[in-house]
Amino acid sequence: MTLFRTVRALALLSLLSAPGLAASDLLVSPSGSVTLGGRSVQLRTAPQVSGETVLLPLQETAALLGRPAQVSGPLVQVGRLVVQLRTRSMTIDGVPYAGPLVITPGGEALVDAKLLAYALDGQVLVRPGGVAITGVPAGAAPATAAPAPPTPVPAPRSSPAPASAAQSTPGGVPEARFATNKAVYAPGERVTYTDFSFDPDGLNLARQWDGMNDVFFTPGEHRITLVVTNSKGRVSAPYARVIRVEGAPVNTPLSYALRYAPLGSTFQDTRNPAYPALLPTTRPGASYPLLFSDSPEAPSRSGVLYQDRASGRVRVVAYHLNRLGRPARLYVLARARSAGASVEVLREGSAGGTGIESVLGQVSVLDFMTGAGRAPQPLPAQGVTALYTSPPLAPEQGAKVLLDLQVSGDADLSVVMLEDGQPLTDETLRALPVLAPDAQHQRGTFPGAVRSLTVRLGAAPARVTLGDSQSDPALSGVDVLTGAPQRLSGNYGVQYDITVENTVPGTSTVATFVPRGGPYRGGLVVDDGADRQVLRIPGSGVLSNGDAPFVLWRTPSRAFQMSFIPTGGSFLPVSLVFYPHPGELRP
Repeated sequence: MTLFRTVRALALLSLLSAPGLAASDLLVSPSGSVTLGGRSVQLRTAPQVSGETVLLPLQETAALLGRPAQVSGPLVQVGRLVVQLRTRSMTIDGVPYAGPLVITPGGEALVDAKLLAYALDGQVLVRPGGVAITGVPAGAAPATAAPAPPTPVPAPRSSPAPASAAQSTPGGVPEARFATNKAVYAPGERVTYTDFSFDPDGLNLARQWDGMNDVFFTPGEHRITLVVTNSKGRVSAPYARVIRVEGAPVNTPLSYALRYAPLGSTFQDTRNPAYPALLPTTRPGASYPLLFSDSPEAPSRSGVLYQDRASGRVRVVAYHLNRLGRPARLYVLARARSAGASVEVLREGSAGGTGIESVLGQVSVLDFMTGAGRAPQPLPAQGVTALYTSPPLAPEQGAKVLLDLQVSGDADLSVVMLEDGQPLTDETLRALPVLAPDAQHQRGTFPGAVRSLTVRLGAAPARVTLGDSQSDPALSGVDVLTGAPQRLSGNYGVQYDITVENTVPGTSTVATFVPRGGPYRGGLVVDDGADRQVLRIPGSGVLSNGDAPFVLWRTPSRAFQMSFIPTGGSFLPVSLVFYPHPGELRP
């Protein structure tokens, strides 16, 4: 039972059972006239009445009841109630209480009569002519006149407190404090929190919230509690506030998420798989071959994994695990096939030294999307040039690399796994066998390393599916080492350059990402005018819930661009789900 309900129950019980007032009971009128033991006195600070709530001057009333307040600087304690005058906060039984509290210019606290009676183990009666506090256990002798006004609490000083004041916080215990911007909210209205917790010794604080939400959709009272712990492990008392949610809703969970969910977060939308499917239109754009090497994915001996001749623009994507039983390295090598040949690395990204495939996929793609290139380098007439060298790979560790190259002249490009310590000499390389592909993975040369698409949005949510090999066809190519035709399931390594066009005036677009085939870990880049956002999908762990779209971007722009490369070690297909939203939304 909450304190508020307990006090109301006590008051109701008093009304039902108490036939009259005892001599020790105190009756206070709204004007501040007090009847006590047949005598009348006048409070120096008048009560305040708001609806059914009567606020009484704490120290004066407590003294008249024979339970004088204990005052220590800004702290005023009456029974089980403690009021902190400077911060305008209260605790009851050591638990923060967010009831009504008024501090007068003279430093007197006015509190709810029901709360004061509860703190003194008494009861409240509503009587003609005022409110009565009854049944307070005796303490000191009741006063026969209103006490003198309290000494005003001095304003906080800018200079440090003296040592005696600094010791008023026993053992350097931190204090949790926060406020909300309002006390009453509509369902779906955003709650703004201001956390002003502190540690008396200036130590860093860790925070633990209970009941804290950015928004509440259920009407009624909601209790929010904060506990802070300093870097020495000392824990504050809980601090709580109660807010009320009532009235007409201003947002649904979906409309709130579309407007306020942070980029990189998820929200629930179980309807998203059923949204209409959009078929992007393919637009003309520069594209070039993809040399893809993933078979045999885990070679058990040194050898050539894939090789093809290249001229002009080309992309190389290679992913392999070391199963040699001893340390090895993965290489991408170039050998001149024409005089004066050279290679420029336009963009590169890689990851190596772990056996977690999804990590290799995600890190290498993000590295590629944000990476730079290298100056052109001539290829010698004899020997090879290493365009990529992995770190040493222990058994069962892997590496992945993406390279966009500009080859002047003709050159052979080779992906090689070589036992660590072996030199990259012609003699060593000529002795390497060409390894046979495995039955589960692909290798080959595929036209179309870049797929340029345009998506036009209407007035309703819609989705675009990538990597399903149906609405998004898989690339077809050939393994030039065996002559076998190849189909690149999932289009791993293909770059999707997507232009998103909003065709509905007066609306913004919210772009989200949804896994459809299983756990996914990757990255994506958004270009929106001068804004460029590189997004890790997700921020940590893997994305696996198909009912929880991941927020990529929100914008009022009529058009923006997205670049996406499916990452190895993750499951396809995936969907881009686009939501129109009325008005102007910003990231």
